[in-house]
Parts: sequence; structure tokens; C-alpha cells
Amino acid sequence: MEYWQGVLSRLSIPGVALMAMGALLVLDARRLSSLVWKQGGDRAVLPLKVAGLAMALAGALILLDIIPM
Repeated sequence: MEYWQGVLSRLSIPGVALMAMGALLVLDARRLSSLVWKQGGDRAVLPLKVAGLAMALAGALILLDIIPM
């Protein structure tokens, strides 16, 4: 149990949150774009996926301590 407590104590909350939100944005981009933009929501799917990828990448960089927080 001490090993996992050490691992969890080193995780960065902003990094985990960014990775989770980025993954959610990539996976549900079509549904989220139709909720935000009633007409023409299909055109916003690709930019939402790119934004989600960037968020997940930033979260991974924070978790790997390449970007210190």
C-alpha cells in the first residue's frame, strides 16, 4: 500500500485533470459540438478534437514534469 501512496502523492492534479478533459473532448467531440452549436456543429468536430489532443498532451507533459507546476 505504501508504494501506491507514493505514486499517487507524486501525481499532479492539473495534469490529470487536463488529460481527462482532453480525452473526454476527443471522444465526445461530435456530441459536444452539436450541443454547443445547434446548426453547423459538424464543422466544429475537427477543431474540438485538435483542442482535446492539445489538452491531453499538455496534461501528459505536466505529469512527466517536463512542464513544472
